[in-house]
Amino acid sequence: MDIVVCIKRVSDTADVVKIDASNKDIEKERLTFKLNDWDEYALEGAVQLKEKHGGAITAVTVGPKEWDDVLRRALAMGADRAVRVDEEVVIDDPYIVAKILEAVIRNLSYDLILFGAQSEDFGSGQLGVMVAELLGIPHASLVVSLEIKDLTARIRRELEAGIMELYAVKLPALFTIQTGMNQPRYISMMGIKKALSKELQVLSLAELGLSREQFVPRVNMERLELPSEGKRAEFLSGTPDETIEKLTGILRNAGLL
Repeated sequence: MDIVVCIKRVSDTADVVKIDASNKDIEKERLTFKLNDWDEYALEGAVQLKEKHGGAITAVTVGPKEWDDVLRRALAMGADRAVRVDEEVVIDDPYIVAKILEAVIRNLSYDLILFGAQSEDFGSGQLGVMVAELLGIPHASLVVSLEIKDLTARIRRELEAGIMELYAVKLPALFTIQTGMNQPRYISMMGIKKALSKELQVLSLAELGLSREQFVPRVNMERLELPSEGKRAEFLSGTPDETIEKLTGILRNAGLL
């Protein structure tokens, strides 16, 4: 079974985020970056399927050279091949990124394509579904379990209020993976060393038969804004009896008692 996993590099949300001068991106000089959380679950799911059914995994990303680190992580987790399209697309319309990924994937052998359900930065949840539509293959989002038998995927996908949908989907197909579907594995030092020795394939838009001029965005970002600051917490001090009395007064004034 040949599996393609599309991954993304995102900033660590534990860091302090500031909007840059363009008002369309964040200042990145002092940030740390990592593999998108949802994508790690997608990679683990792919590796488990390879261990059970055989085949090969290709990890794909679209970004500048700094994004090689998430491809190395994918190789350390168990991917066999890594491909990066050398193009900065972080603030682009997801449709543009989908067109680039479609061009890459059409030249690959695949039975199954996996995406994380969303990214930690923009969180639109659109990209995987767009790629499936462009490729003309069936898809499902928010998948929380996945089994393959006789070229058919049996999946469970998560809806609101804990409701689950169960589907049987003929391969080839594309699924976006929800967190919690599995437990991403610990990467050993041996796995990291092997990943460093593997070659990364780097492609340009021209090699894919694409150019920036042919992309017409469906959505244009106007600006990024940080959320407004909410009310600060109030800390109560004193003895337990004094603290209880203060808390009771606060609740009574708020009409909760």
